Amino acid sequence: MTDQTAQPDSTDSRSPAGGVSRRSLFRAAGAGAAIVGGGALLEACSSGIQGASSPSSAPATSASAGAGSSGAGTSKELTIGWIHPLTGSLAGFGYPDDWVLKTVMATPQFKNGIKAGGSTYTVNIKSYDTQSSVTTAGSLAKQAIQQDNVDLLFASSTPETVNAVASEAETLGTPLVCSNIPWESWYINLGGNPQKPTLKPKWTVMYFLGAEHLALAFAPMWTRIGAKYGSNHEVAAAFPNDSDGNAFRAVFPAVLGPLGYKLDLSAAYTDGLTNYTSMISQFKNHGDDFFTNVPLPPDFATMWTQALQQGFKPKLATVAKVLLFPTDAYAMGSKVYNIATDAWWVPELPWHSSLTGETCPQLAAAYTAAGLGQPNQNISNYTLFEIAYAALTSVDNPHDKAALAAALYQVKLPEAVAGPIDYTSTNAKTNPAPGVAITPPVGIQWQKGTTYPLEAKVVDNTLQPNAKLTGDLMPTFS
Repeated sequence: MTDQTAQPDSTDSRSPAGGVSRRSLFRAAGAGAAIVGGGALLEACSSGIQGASSPSSAPATSASAGAGSSGAGTSKELTIGWIHPLTGSLAGFGYPDDWVLKTVMATPQFKNGIKAGGSTYTVNIKSYDTQSSVTTAGSLAKQAIQQDNVDLLFASSTPETVNAVASEAETLGTPLVCSNIPWESWYINLGGNPQKPTLKPKWTVMYFLGAEHLALAFAPMWTRIGAKYGSNHEVAAAFPNDSDGNAFRAVFPAVLGPLGYKLDLSAAYTDGLTNYTSMISQFKNHGDDFFTNVPLPPDFATMWTQALQQGFKPKLATVAKVLLFPTDAYAMGSKVYNIATDAWWVPELPWHSSLTGETCPQLAAAYTAAGLGQPNQNISNYTLFEIAYAALTSVDNPHDKAALAAALYQVKLPEAVAGPIDYTSTNAKTNPAPGVAITPPVGIQWQKGTTYPLEAKVVDNTLQPNAKLTGDLMPTFS
């Protein structure tokens, strides 16, 4: 383990590529059967290539700040562990995390120490790289709790990371804040039932979007394109024979059918398929106006290349699980012009940091100024620290894990970088289960850029009207 002191600036010079009820929805999905086993249901909105292997342990680094260092485990030092994928197939999700950590540790609240119960506590953040491995995520959670004696844990980015950590936190009794995981996956993993969300996890809370939001983010874009260019309401759907694909086959028709859309489902295909001619021919012969899928990124590159070669040109393509980050889009170049997806955080949101008052545009500009290129959606991980600060400063003894876990459920942030967070609310729209806070997505579209070769334009804010539109929704093919 190496130690490093957090600095207020970053010198990182990496590449700039940087309407249906939940009850009916989950009845269609087999009451959650498709979600267990890694939390697959709609992990597409937060998951990259699955199944990456790595050693069973990974190194951790730490950043410290605060007045008066007193050594790990002493009464006036707080240790927070952050378990996230910084390398491996999910590294795109963790790409902004070092910057987020440095930025937060430079705030007065963390730099000068957290005040709780009349005392000031030095803050030590230990960063654990899962190397994109489920097994490693669980092992690191045990290490953080049992060996490193963390007072509080963070887990972010995909069910492959978060669910393993959440299970250990609940078993071993350590407060945990989670992000970037569909809430249903997180909830079912902990033993809850989204149809009857009565379970209240004792140790963990989370914020992100839910299963229904992805389909509901795509449909308004289809409708708008259809109104201008015509629509037969037929949606070509290429879903693989894996956990994500099986979930989408169950959930998307349940959500989209009542909205007037019919899915033209391809046969379930095997991950890694290299020839998509049969499904492309099916979509062409049926004249489907729209296209959606949830593939592994390499499969999408092959599939879409063949679709273009074979003349399948839908009026709008809306994809999940791929093209979430600039690096994904750059890898395919002009082939991704006017393909749409969802985004859970964009610079155009009107939120402010609860720590400094900085706006989303200001944080995005600082990220780019640090040499990291276009903003990444997971700048929203900043809110992990906002929630932690609110809970830690509300207890008399922040080393009391039970008191701190209870304090997480009392956090109410009218302003936060990821959006308003209120764990005291019983509004089913914003808080569908205990410990869950929803941050709805916008629709974005990769368009030919001016500052960058490709730019993600906010083209639909149906689910998040607070976001400013930055571009006109364009047909993928007219």
